[in-house]
Amino acid sequence: MPRVAVNGVRLWYQFTGSGDTVVQIGGAVSGHEGYATITPILSEHYRVLDYDHRGYGLSDRPRQRYVFDTWCDDLAALMDALGVERAHVHGGSMGSFIAVAFASKYPERVDKLILGAGAVGKCDRMGLLQFRVWQHLARSYGVASIELAEELLTKAFSRDYLAGSAGGEVALVEMQEVTARNASTEVFIDACQAMIDTDVTDHLAQITAPALVMVGSEDVLTPLDAGPDGVGARAVADRLPNARLVVFEGSGHGHYIEAAEASAQAILEFLSS
Repeated sequence: MPRVAVNGVRLWYQFTGSGDTVVQIGGAVSGHEGYATITPILSEHYRVLDYDHRGYGLSDRPRQRYVFDTWCDDLAALMDALGVERAHVHGGSMGSFIAVAFASKYPERVDKLILGAGAVGKCDRMGLLQFRVWQHLARSYGVASIELAEELLTKAFSRDYLAGSAGGEVALVEMQEVTARNASTEVFIDACQAMIDTDVTDHLAQITAPALVMVGSEDVLTPLDAGPDGVGARAVADRLPNARLVVFEGSGHGHYIEAAEASAQAILEFLSS
């Protein structure tokens, strides 16, 4: 397993394909595995850099408080260590928060910015309560629990998807396994708190990189339109100086699974434009 030392930890990484580099920032649940449906398609045209944050997956998991600023600095150090001066930066779900923060803090490192799985600038009251429920379940039952997995499924996918065979018991077991494999209970709780606390709205107008914002029309976790106290995906696209919004009709938060081919094609069209 290739790992490189950055900022006092060893981060797992993997290059796939060749060409301009696309670095993919993982979410709160699945780490780099969240791009399993996307990487094979993108790597036919680009060099894709997948990695795990500190605290996640195959990277080191020191006991500490986990915040977005640390993850941003780790990504910059990882790119330095791997000789990647600039890249297209792709963040999905929690990774979209980190991608916005990274593009604001390190604008010289970003060619194009891709924000997927319902990018939000600030969680509304509904979003805050959802993440607090995740924290309560993780504290009470652990990240490998069926209780947390059932809750995560209801926020990850649309009703139609869950009603079909793909959303059955196998999906529930896979959710348990993915969460347990990629984060400890403590890190997962910190990640939820980071999303509760973070407001990247003021960063959006400062980002000059062309941006793609993707969201499922049925996303109930990070929706197209947030409540009046939040900033949803549509508002994120409106606030970015040079952004394109793509909505996947009928898909939930997990459009990388529900609309995998459409998601990959949207990214490829954006990068080639």
